[in-house]
Amino acid sequence: MKFKDLQKFDQDIIMALSSHKGIDRAIQGKILAQSLKIDLRTLQSRIEYLQRNHCAIGSVDNQGYFIPLNEEERRTGIIKKQRSGIAISNAVNGYTLASLNWLDELIGG
Repeated sequence: MKFKDLQKFDQDIIMALSSHKGIDRAIQGKILAQSLKIDLRTLQSRIEYLQRNHCAIGSVDNQGYFIPLNEEERRTGIIKKQRSGIAISNAVNGYTLASLNWLDELIGG
């Protein structure tokens, strides 16, 4: 993947993040989205797309997005993603196993 082949949207995200190299320079998603004039969900979706396409963009709760400068920072971002994945997997499992009458059973019984 080449920079010039990316959508303008994605190019703008990468250019904005290029000023946030290192976990200590992370930018909150809300602020980054506002600066790019997009909503937070769109930003998150585009960053996930870029990550899938081999862009090392890290994120840390309560700090925001950053470009990792070393393996320790990369690991920090990876661990955050792994924890999110586990939480999503647990939610999917609970949702899958839930009775469709769960609300009546919970409230009524």
